[in-house]
Amino acid sequence: MLHAHTPTLKMIDPRGLAVRAVAYHRGSTLEARISRQTYDAAGRATHSHDPRLFKLLEREPQARANLSRVFSLSGSVLLSDSVDAGWRLSLAGEAGQWLESWDQKLNHSRIDYDHLLRPMMGYEQPADEPERRSACFTYAEPTAESASRNQCGQLIRHDDTAGTRHFPEFSLAGASLAQTRYFLEDYETCAHWPEAVADRDLLLETTGATTRFSYDAAGELFSQTDAQGNIQSFSQTIAGQLRETHLKLAEGSALTLVSAIQYNAFGQIERQTAGNNVVSCATYSALDGRLQQLKAQVPGQAALQDLRYDYDPVGNPLKVRDAAQPVRYFRNQRIEALNTYEYDTLYQLTKATGRQAINGLIGPQLPAFQSPADPSQLENYTQTFRYDPGGNLDVLVHTAASQNQTRRMGTSTFSNRSLPEKADGELPTEAEIAAGFDANGNPKLLQPGQPLGWDVRNQLCRVDQVVREEGPHDAEIYLYDGSGQRQRKIRSAYTGTLTRTHEVRYLPGLEIRTSPDETLYVLTVQAGRSTVQVLHWEKGRPPGIADHQQRYNLSDHLGSSTLELDENAGLISQEWFYPYGGTACRAGRDKVEASYKTLRYSGKERDATGLYYYGFRYYAPWWPRWINPDPAGAADGLNLYAMVHGNPLRYVDIQGLSLSEAAQAGGASLLRETTAATVGAGVRYGAAALLSSFNPVNWALTLIGALIGAAMGAVVGAGVANWAQSNTGGHSSSSSRQWAWTIVGAILGASIGTAPSLIGHFIAPGINSPAIATIASLPGSFARELTFQSLNHLGPSNPWDRFPELRTFVLGTFAAMVAAGMVGAAGGLLLPANDFSVNHAIEGIVVAGVATGSGVAASSVVRGTSAKSTFKKGRGGGPKVNGTKLLIGTATRGTFATLGQLIGIPLAEVISASDPILGNALTRSITSGIGGNRLAVKTAVDSGLSGFTSQNTAEFSHDIEMADITGAGVTGTGVPTSAAENTMGPSDPQVIHGFSINEPRQGQRRYSL
Repeated sequence: MLHAHTPTLKMIDPRGLAVRAVAYHRGSTLEARISRQTYDAAGRATHSHDPRLFKLLEREPQARANLSRVFSLSGSVLLSDSVDAGWRLSLAGEAGQWLESWDQKLNHSRIDYDHLLRPMMGYEQPADEPERRSACFTYAEPTAESASRNQCGQLIRHDDTAGTRHFPEFSLAGASLAQTRYFLEDYETCAHWPEAVADRDLLLETTGATTRFSYDAAGELFSQTDAQGNIQSFSQTIAGQLRETHLKLAEGSALTLVSAIQYNAFGQIERQTAGNNVVSCATYSALDGRLQQLKAQVPGQAALQDLRYDYDPVGNPLKVRDAAQPVRYFRNQRIEALNTYEYDTLYQLTKATGRQAINGLIGPQLPAFQSPADPSQLENYTQTFRYDPGGNLDVLVHTAASQNQTRRMGTSTFSNRSLPEKADGELPTEAEIAAGFDANGNPKLLQPGQPLGWDVRNQLCRVDQVVREEGPHDAEIYLYDGSGQRQRKIRSAYTGTLTRTHEVRYLPGLEIRTSPDETLYVLTVQAGRSTVQVLHWEKGRPPGIADHQQRYNLSDHLGSSTLELDENAGLISQEWFYPYGGTACRAGRDKVEASYKTLRYSGKERDATGLYYYGFRYYAPWWPRWINPDPAGAADGLNLYAMVHGNPLRYVDIQGLSLSEAAQAGGASLLRETTAATVGAGVRYGAAALLSSFNPVNWALTLIGALIGAAMGAVVGAGVANWAQSNTGGHSSSSSRQWAWTIVGAILGASIGTAPSLIGHFIAPGINSPAIATIASLPGSFARELTFQSLNHLGPSNPWDRFPELRTFVLGTFAAMVAAGMVGAAGGLLLPANDFSVNHAIEGIVVAGVATGSGVAASSVVRGTSAKSTFKKGRGGGPKVNGTKLLIGTATRGTFATLGQLIGIPLAEVISASDPILGNALTRSITSGIGGNRLAVKTAVDSGLSGFTSQNTAEFSHDIEMADITGAGVTGTGVPTSAAENTMGPSDPQVIHGFSINEPRQGQRRYSL
């Protein structure tokens, strides 16, 4: 059997660090592929080798590692050297803020800050060119006018490489209520912003585009009004899940784009009804949660889409069948809508079969359009794939009745840089590969005669599609904002007498597409599983296409748009794809109408170059690989060009965690949290038992319990109050207001912390059990937090990026309660006992610890399904304990543990009288659920206390949280920004971009470069 005896092995050193990993690849022979990791004395990874370069190292001891890093004394990366992306040198300030960086092309970037450590000016200097000011940040002063718009201390103007954004108004919670984008007048010249604001305005177009946002009380987006006055509105369930999406056109009636969305217990959409009356249903396996069927149809009519999925035991798709499509016969072939897939022992795709248009080609061009779809123009195909030990695709063989093709790639011996075979059929030499890339790993040509242009941030800025010796080139130019997201695309085509320009401007929820003959507004709305686009022409509407045409996209499990339907569920276009994203066939009722399709493979936009734009990189499906190195560094593996690890049917390159990462984080969380919770429960149980054995005086218990509860509650209350003040009152020049908020918050928190002991004094006159629980929670919480911090370096995690996302937070809390309740029920069943028996001690320590750890792990796995979650690898090395975090962790854990007992125990005791097992399960479930809410409160306490300390010591602003430095930025809470979309915090410090601030969700601000 192919997969028999092919385990994955890891070798661990005495410090618990993985120094070798062995995977077995079975081809004609069984081959062990060994990866190597080298660490310094502090347990930080300094050299990483993939199997290919590790084998080279055995032959050539001087060969470079895939990735080498040099660390500062504080643990941040100073120098990162990648064989794919070149080296990056970055310097940070005393507060950990990024200051400046250089790359192998000798590009230089730096940032200036004010005394509050807020970014003020960003600079870029390409090699051998003058420095230019590429970013400017302007903040509102604490005036009455600013206060009326909640602008105090907020970022109100951001000049970036695409133009300028203004933020005129904010909510009480600090979310931007409006933003206005002004584009640069001269798009062909790199932005060099003058220092004076008035001079900057001279570089901009005179007309801006304003987008407005409305939020509900939970901070969820309620409605969005685009620059043309079209209003998207969203209604949600009480769990914070999308229920309906509506669109009110500026020049039309209100439309319901999706309604009646139904979810399963894991938050997956099972059913929804689109505005064209198409009902989409998704069926998932009850055993493993895998998608089994995707079906879409108008009730009472034949199915439009009916995808059936078969998997191997580990979850790789083996078959995908569209039962809605009939079987065809042509040229002695049975042609059915069936795709099959085979994998090697590393789960890389090795063989695929399916159907295509006759004479289908593997390249940047699209196949011929069929109108209508012609069954006699279809045929079967087979593709086979071969990879090298580094995951680079070496050979793609395409076989079909009409023609066969073979594409070969030549890969450098010393890196993963690859080029396609030459016109004469020979592979490129090592020297030719080296000459085909710049020092940062960016290719110089897309196709022969098509040069590529790259900016200082390694973003593709220009493609010359047709190069002329005389006359202007045909080119496509791209402009990006400070976060790296594309804002403009300008395509120019020379006709011999004049140049025709086609432009796309990207605004929130709206694209403006212009050409000499046409002005088109494209509204894009995410409607559950589907994406809906509405097309409105200001001029140049083609005959036969209605204005405000609605286009509903039906997608497969990868998000690829396979069907486009109109508002009456009529077919506009259909398209299916090869495994790596090339178009196998496209058809529709009208070629002109279908040409307005923009969303294709993985739901991404395909440019005229044939490249897919993914938000931070461009993908060439005919190679198939990313055209330049991963801007996130080695976050997704040491091969910085590889597409989804050679498994394009199972994985999609999107922001958020993969299932494998979620499982890793969940497993590591189970180990860490169970150990920490068990230690904490043991200390807490022992302290409570010891206090009870002394037969203490009740008033003394009450006094001590009240004091301890007051102290822990005061810490929590002061932190939350100061966080609330900083997010509503702005930056006050006087600390009196902050002191007032802090004192009030501390008093309220102390009152809450005191309440259990005071109430217990009257309801338990014999012995104050709540007071004992409060007293015991102090050493127990301290022991748990200390143990947790000591183990936090072991294994990966997926912490919230700032504040929890409401929907996933609710689901995570529910999962935690279920898991903890199940463990509690098992403990009650296996360990029936009376108070202070041996069984009761075991239940109170071991079962409590396992229940808590299981609940946290379950919440971690659910959290991993969120695109807002992050994946952090274990840092390795020895344990590290932070005193401030120890104080805050002890206070918040103790406060919530007391609240959990106060609420859960009385309720459980009522039930325990009739059903002890159910009572035990309920106790653990409620305690875990209440403890889960600690995450949100702890985030506010962390921010509030760090801000209070920094403002009153005149060292740091409360804007900056002293968090882990990832990539090139400081995570902060106080600097307001816009609700930017599709942001990504680089996970490898080698990534240095121009400075920007993003707020993907309220309270989730990111400082990046």
